[in-house]
Amino acid sequence: ALADDLAKLEGKWSVKKTRDGSTYTQTIEIKKDTFKFKVMRGTDEVAIYAEGKLKLEKSGPFNVIKFMDIKAGGSESDISAIDDDHVSIYVLGDDTWTVAANFDKDRDDQKPSLDAYVKAPK
Repeated sequence: ALADDLAKLEGKWSVKKTRDGSTYTQTIEIKKDTFKFKVMRGTDEVAIYAEGKLKLEKSGPFNVIKFMDIKAGGSESDISAIDDDHVSIYVLGDDTWTVAANFDKDRDDQKPSLDAYVKAPK
């Protein structure tokens, strides 16, 4: 079942969010066992960029995605390794991917969130 999920997750996903009155878009692109994550202000300004490996697992009744070997920074050309794995619970629908993020540990600058990503058309 997890191999099926990995195949369904391949592609680009996005969610629009608001924080402190500002709207931004989070995108995540998945290819095989790797990801590229961006937080975009407006249509073309990258605020945060991250990339790394991912792995799907089961934990009891939950589907879990682990983001590992993460490199992050202000742009694709300005990244460095961070010593932090992210573990999220997810539910995968036809064209939606609901992710419970930042519940795995306290991170000063990242609050727990429930995000409903939508898959971009191919």
